Amino acid sequence: MKKKNIIWLGGIIVLLIIILIIWIFLKNTNPLKVNVSHINIDIQLERFDQEINNESIEIKDRIINLETKYSYFFDVFNKEIISIGGTENRAYKSYLQTFLNDYAVKQAYNEVENVFADTDWLNKKLSDGFKHYKYYFSNEDIPRIVSFVAGFNHSVISMEGFIGIGLDKYLGENCELYNMMQIPNFTSKQMIPERIAYDVMIALVQEKFPFDEDDENLLKRMIYEGKALYFIDAMYPSDADSIKHAYTNAEEEYCKRFERDMWTYIIDQKVLYSTDYLLIRNYCSNAPYTKDFGIDSPPRTGNWLGWRIVHSYISHTKTSLQDLMLESDYQKILNLSRYNP
Repeated sequence: MKKKNIIWLGGIIVLLIIILIIWIFLKNTNPLKVNVSHINIDIQLERFDQEINNESIEIKDRIINLETKYSYFFDVFNKEIISIGGTENRAYKSYLQTFLNDYAVKQAYNEVENVFADTDWLNKKLSDGFKHYKYYFSNEDIPRIVSFVAGFNHSVISMEGFIGIGLDKYLGENCELYNMMQIPNFTSKQMIPERIAYDVMIALVQEKFPFDEDDENLLKRMIYEGKALYFIDAMYPSDADSIKHAYTNAEEEYCKRFERDMWTYIIDQKVLYSTDYLLIRNYCSNAPYTKDFGIDSPPRTGNWLGWRIVHSYISHTKTSLQDLMLESDYQKILNLSRYNP
């Protein structure tokens, strides 16, 4: 009898160990790491920037070629990105030539040619992201990815059928042109080639799932930005959080360490539903740091907290990425998240 009890007890212990191992495995498994090997997407960056600046072709012929090849994007580039008007304007050719001959623009083109002589790595990175996008949004078409130079005016712009990347905004943190323009370090440290893929996905979110600016408050902005960060998680599930958040490792660790303190402060100060534009910017826009949390804090901590709320919401509700991105009831997301850092 005693021997049977020992065997029975041993069996219980083995079973508990197996359950513990399974629990640990499931706990550490990222549900966003999905199999996309069967999805065939091969992004090839279209070098609009090189074509429009190709001096071996007469400018009038360049214009005809670009209108034919890039259609809607070319129109947006002229009217909205560099703001010289459309090709129907009699003076258009002169305006375009003036833009291309501008000293700062020429400098930008030279740097872009040096930094982006090879874009194979970017094609692979974007292809990986859009394979995940197609996995979740199978009915969506993949946009053409086009690069441009706009005199440091635009980073990424998403529109129907196209996503444009301003390569002159990604020349590297220590780019001398950025120093000459006196771009602050907290901004230039994000102007690196490695950020392009993440900014492309943010631009895609902003086009496909735009934020309703009406009746904006801090909570709505935090969770909207948190949804965008979660979207990036789904597109690039293997990448480090700090890289996706445009943080240093130390900044990411700060947020983890002081998560409860930051959330408690927002609640105690009764600013969660504030509609004050400057206050919302303080928590959600880029800056040297978050003003309310002191100079040792990273910027955009409101976005980071929103991201944590979204993760908690997904964990408790098992909501799909598609439904998450369509959900605009931010109070509902907070309530169902049971967020309690």
